[in-house]
Amino acid sequence: MYEYLFGDLILGIIWLLAFILRRDLRKPIIWSSIAYPAISAVIFIILTILSMLLHIEPIVPGYWNPNTLLDLGRLTGGYGIEDALFMFFAGGIATFVYEFFFRKKIKLKKTYKHHIRALFIGIIAMGIFTIIFKANLIYSLTVFYFAGAISICIERRDLIYHSLFGGLSFLIIYFSIFLLFNMIFPSFIQNFYNLQNISGILFFGVPFEELLYAVSFGLIWSPIYEYEHGEKDIDA
Repeated sequence: MYEYLFGDLILGIIWLLAFILRRDLRKPIIWSSIAYPAISAVIFIILTILSMLLHIEPIVPGYWNPNTLLDLGRLTGGYGIEDALFMFFAGGIATFVYEFFFRKKIKLKKTYKHHIRALFIGIIAMGIFTIIFKANLIYSLTVFYFAGAISICIERRDLIYHSLFGGLSFLIIYFSIFLLFNMIFPSFIQNFYNLQNISGILFFGVPFEELLYAVSFGLIWSPIYEYEHGEKDIDA
């Protein structure tokens, strides 16, 4: 019953290790961990409205239907306590992976202007895609991430490598965690995923759409702090 929550715990351990080991990244980690579920709440509302207007299945039970605390995931159509925890931890990890693996640190500014154009472009692209194709909403989320990442790289060419390697790094971490998760809960995919609503393609037991989510999310979220704050990475 608590498989999803256990998966969050694995992410939480990695998040905590990152927070302890890289004191210089604590502010970006906290900011990204809060920003991701907050922005996702807005995206979730938009997708919920579109799903009702276009008669598309919501995220839950659209492509998966996991057990959640108080059954909030099913009651809301995809935003439960476990989802908020997942996004909190995933947001912080995605911000940390590039700097950790490539020994970088963020050059912080005392003051900055907000840069959020890429997020708006991602939302617009997601909305257009959803309206035209009426696809499962997991694909709409992926379109949002890819479009936002491309916009960031066009606007900030110095963040291209950050985005690419951040996306790859998060994909590797996410895939590794999923493999471990499947070893602990070998029937989870069979019991809680509606593979007939997505491609049904599995890589070592991991749905293709999960990997697509991981790389697209890493592409946009790895450089999001530097982009939004107008800051840069420097050698540690």
